[in-house]
Amino acid sequence: MKTTARPLAPLVVILVLAGCHYITPVRREPPVSAEPLPAGALLPSQNLLVGRVLAVDLVRGFAFVDLASTAPAAALADGAELVARTDDLRETARLRPSRYVRGRTLGARIVSGQPASGNEVVWPTP
Repeated sequence: MKTTARPLAPLVVILVLAGCHYITPVRREPPVSAEPLPAGALLPSQNLLVGRVLAVDLVRGFAFVDLASTAPAAALADGAELVARTDDLRETARLRPSRYVRGRTLGARIVSGQPASGNEVVWPTP
């Protein structure tokens, strides 16, 4: 038994020390921009894409939205406000998500405006 334990002891020490490398957190400083952005620089939009309007029922005040694969879950929560807009970014309507979610289709109540089929639906982040 002693003859087997002696050669295995250095192997155990090596494995333990190698494992510590993965356990200890590595602290990295965030990259710092050396120069401020120039005036008129394009910045990413704060609006998150939810999907596109599939169909609209103006009589009942309801719109159906085809959800994008990157639609944030918070945008589908009760009380969230979504914005329907044209491709040239003109707002056409304000929507509130309902509980109706089937697959990639979301039902939304029309709060104001008149969305049209094909309008982009975004969630203005808080």
